[in-house]
Order: sequence, then structure tokens, then C-alpha cells
Amino acid sequence: MVNKHSGNFTANRTCGSFANQLEPALKILFLFVVLFSLWSPMLFSQEANYRIDVRYIQRLTWVGDQYAMRYEVIVDKNDNGNFTQILRESTVNQFIEVSLPPGKYRYQVIPHDFFGAPIPVTDWIDFDVLKADHSITGSDGLMLAENRSDTGHKFDIYLGAAYLPVIPVYNDKLFLGNNMTFIGAGVKAAVVSANQNYLSPGAELTASMFLFDEAQSITIELNFLAQMRFLNGRTALNFRSGFGISLISGMQNTTVPKLDVFYINTGISFFALVTRNIYIEAGIDSPQFISADHFGYLRPWIGIGVRL
Repeated sequence: MVNKHSGNFTANRTCGSFANQLEPALKILFLFVVLFSLWSPMLFSQEANYRIDVRYIQRLTWVGDQYAMRYEVIVDKNDNGNFTQILRESTVNQFIEVSLPPGKYRYQVIPHDFFGAPIPVTDWIDFDVLKADHSITGSDGLMLAENRSDTGHKFDIYLGAAYLPVIPVYNDKLFLGNNMTFIGAGVKAAVVSANQNYLSPGAELTASMFLFDEAQSITIELNFLAQMRFLNGRTALNFRSGFGISLISGMQNTTVPKLDVFYINTGISFFALVTRNIYIEAGIDSPQFISADHFGYLRPWIGIGVRL
């Protein structure tokens, strides 16, 4: 006799048998989850070890050439007689600053003239970066460079003289005679930021003297500069704006009154280094005088000077 519940009993036995087969796998999975949960915090909280490479700034210097407009510096690393180039840098200064780990090195300086052509190069110079005092010592035992935190000079100083003729524009006959003057000269002193900015700021002080038909003038002028440099600083455009005072007095046997007249000035000039420190500059200014009878003139000029 067949029990009417025999079908359900068979199904239950089948399900129980399947669960019994899964039980070992579930235990292994459960054990894996527990072990992973205990091990993972140790894994992710483990401290990482970092190698901190402390380096110092060293300065390589050399004696400049008066005709050099820039210098190309090559630094090689010496690995048991095998040299590998690690630095090639161009600069207008007579030094470069590097940050090298202890080891053996050599460097060479290649000057370039105004046209960019290399001047006969120097020999390779060997030097060591020592770990003890982090200094650089040359192969001859002399100190070639040492730790520096500064970046060299921060300003360029210019001293020059200029020829300044005057071209009257309007109302000039009141004080300056009937004609333009070709007799004008001045001296200039300027300070400009040495940083290679798009427009390097600076200031310029000028003292000049002019002789007209019936009058003479001595001027003192202060301009603020914005210098736009090209070709590694060998050439530049100088934009200037400022003010000054002109001491105007009549010549002998003339009726020109003696006046102290203030004026404002704007101008532009082109600057070029002929040698390392000698430069020429040419430009044009437009002084506009502030007086009861306003007058003004154009002042083209050309000068020569030295950069310190």
C-alpha cells in the first residue's frame, strides 16, 4: 500500500540531501569571511615605508666672458667612469643652482655670443658632492660651490648717457625759441627686476640739459619702467611713464622768463646688449608740460651704457 504522502516525503529527502551537500561549502565560505575580516584591517593599516631623499641646493659658478650673452651648462654624473648627462641648462648669469645627491660629477660651460654662436668651450671640470657637509668639492681640492638658499642678484642696474634732440609739437615758441634744438644730452640710472617676467618692473632717473635759441633748460625726471625681454634678456622693449621738472631760463640779452615747469612723460625704447654688460638703447619720449600755456614736444634719443 502506497502512502499518499510518499511524494512529499521523497521531495523532502531530496531537499535535505542537497542542503547536507552544501553545508561543508558554506562552512568553508563562512570561515574565509571571518579570517578575511580579521586580516584585512592589519593589511590596510600597515604602515608604508618611505625613503626620504634630503637634498641641498648647490651653486656652480664660473668666470664670465665679456662677449658672452648667455651660457650653456652641461652636468654629467660619473658612474665608475661612465658619464651620463643629467642636466643641460641655459642662463644669462655666471652661475646655476642645482640639487644633486652625493656622488661624482663633471660640468662644462659653453658661452654663446650675441648671434648665438658658441665661443670656444672650457674643459670638463670634475667635482664631488659629499654626504658629510653636502658641499661640492673640485678635483683640485678647491671649493667650487656651497649650499645657498638665495637665487642671486634680484635687480639689474643700468647706467648710461644719451643724446637727446628736441622736436617741438605745440606752443613751444613761448619759452623754447623758434626752432628745434639739436643740443641736448642726459645721464640715466635705472633699476629693473632681474626676474624673467613678461613685464619686469623698474624705475629710471634722468638728468638732462637742452640749449635752445633763446633759452636753456635743465630737467630732472623720474620714470616707472616695464621691461619686456627677448632672446634670453639680450634685447628688450622698455615702456616708461613718469613725471619731471624742467628749469627753464633765458639766455643773455633775452626776455624769456625764468620758470620751473612740471611735466608728465610717456615713452618707449629698444634696448640691446652689445657685449655681456655694454648696451645701446634708442627710443622716443613725449613730455607734456603742465603750465598756464600748455606746451609739449617729442624727444627722440639714443644712448649707450653699462649693466651692473
